[in-house]
Amino acid sequence: MFKRMKSRRLIKKVVLFVILFILIPMLLIFWFASNQASLAIKQQVGKALSELNKQNHVTLDRIMDSIDQNIVKILSSDLIQQWNDESAIPEEQRVKKYMATEKLLANYSAKVKYSLFVLNRQQQDYYFAPLTDVSASGVFFLQEMKERPWFEKAIQAGGSKSIELIDQLGFSPQPQKTIAYLRAVSDLTNRGKTSSVLVATEIENVLRDEMNAIALPDQTKVYLVDVGTGTVMVGPQGSEATFSLPDSGKQLLPNVSITSSHMYVYHDSPSYANRLVYEIPLNSLLGSHNDVQEIIQITALCYFIVILAFLLYFAKSILRPMAKLAALTRTYEPGKQMKRVKEGDRQDEIGSFYSSFYLMTERLNQLVKEKYVMEIKQKESELALMHSQITPHLLYNTLDSIYWYGIRGGVPEVADMVRDLSTLLRIGLSRGKEMITVREELEHVNAYLQLQRKRYNQSFHFHIVLEDELDECLLPKVIIQPLAENSILHGIGKMDGEGELWIRIRKKADQLLISVEDNGFRPVDLEKIQALLTDKADPDKGFGVRNVHKRIQFRFGNAYGLSYSLREERGLNAVICLPLIRSASELASYTET
Repeated sequence: MFKRMKSRRLIKKVVLFVILFILIPMLLIFWFASNQASLAIKQQVGKALSELNKQNHVTLDRIMDSIDQNIVKILSSDLIQQWNDESAIPEEQRVKKYMATEKLLANYSAKVKYSLFVLNRQQQDYYFAPLTDVSASGVFFLQEMKERPWFEKAIQAGGSKSIELIDQLGFSPQPQKTIAYLRAVSDLTNRGKTSSVLVATEIENVLRDEMNAIALPDQTKVYLVDVGTGTVMVGPQGSEATFSLPDSGKQLLPNVSITSSHMYVYHDSPSYANRLVYEIPLNSLLGSHNDVQEIIQITALCYFIVILAFLLYFAKSILRPMAKLAALTRTYEPGKQMKRVKEGDRQDEIGSFYSSFYLMTERLNQLVKEKYVMEIKQKESELALMHSQITPHLLYNTLDSIYWYGIRGGVPEVADMVRDLSTLLRIGLSRGKEMITVREELEHVNAYLQLQRKRYNQSFHFHIVLEDELDECLLPKVIIQPLAENSILHGIGKMDGEGELWIRIRKKADQLLISVEDNGFRPVDLEKIQALLTDKADPDKGFGVRNVHKRIQFRFGNAYGLSYSLREERGLNAVICLPLIRSASELASYTET
């Protein structure tokens, strides 16, 4: 018993073996080796880049220190101090002072531009000085501090330095920002009064040259940002105005964070409150890691080939019997008794397959016999149906004989009524068909209305309007006649020739709309009619209307059916909504659902 149960777990053993000794070891080895190699590379590169970033930032600080020294030298000159004196001087002296200051600033200006902004409410005294839109450096005059918000901020800071992003001075086709080193010129002779600010601009040119001089991995982006606001002071072309380290980053090393796609190396400058950031794509860092992955993949492939050879040997006991079983199934013919083979006596899954196959063939043979009996019974049913069709056929022939008898006897009205009745019965039966064309349905309702006009002594008129190309559309049979019958019985049947009935068939998008309108004078209770459609009324009333509504919904769904509304003049309007069906294939889609 134990041996039998053990043998039936053959497939489970194979699956368990493949999972435990092939898939899981290969995945673990590859995952572990790949992660360790990737982590080692990231740590080594991150450590090297962190040191490089720090040295690069120190160099940038030295550049800022050099600019600061130049600012101090310029501030300490007597010429710059004279601009805090607001006393009036002759024009000749004003020109000389302006030219001397321009020369002093030009001596220090190279890539970095030095300018002096003076608050002078009498700007007309220096009418000869160019504006900031013309010159990139020099002496400029302001009438109000509000003209330059950064000027007011520098004045309020006293003699302290500040670094701001301001609009670049000089002519520029497009507005550009520049890094400005600002420092107010303190008046040492007048109790510290300050009315001018010394500005160094275009510092980003020098900083960018130094930042680009460092050899970094491909596609690396370098940012110099303000620590407090995140404003990008210097960055790559097309970069955003602000930059911050992503929140999703994980700390790999001090001042080194990493995300799924990038490594971020940064260093903060306490002297100038800025941060130098390297944004490095991981793809450019892990080039050597791909070589390690290839070695691991080759090793894993060799291991897989060895195990696969063993599995092929082990699988012979399964594949060969299964192939034999497949050949056996191809030779089977319904009703044929199958010859048993020795594999059917095995006590594992293969033996179960063979046993199930033999059991299946026996059941199929039994079904073949049962089907033969059912076909005989079906033939008998079809014969009975043919006999049942003799009665309506005899009825049509009889009515046809009466029609011609009326014609020959000089009673054409009786003949027409017999003809209409014959049409009414023929289309109503439709040889058992449920779906007929619009043309056949209109023939049916036309025959019915002709009979009713004669019955009611021509007390009403009817009109049938059909849009083009709709006569061959399919619809359930005998759905218009019950609505026309209601209009005659409850509306226009006794109106002495004033009754009007309209039947209109049109299409709207993918829907077929059939409206039956009358001008009946009797008041209509729409709530009672709605109750008939929702099965809330007496089941013995409104059978024809309810039958039409339910037949449509049973076949096509609740989106279709019958609805009523009052006409503006008088009378009632009934609308049948159906899907637009032009072929048997379209009808089959509703039958399947």
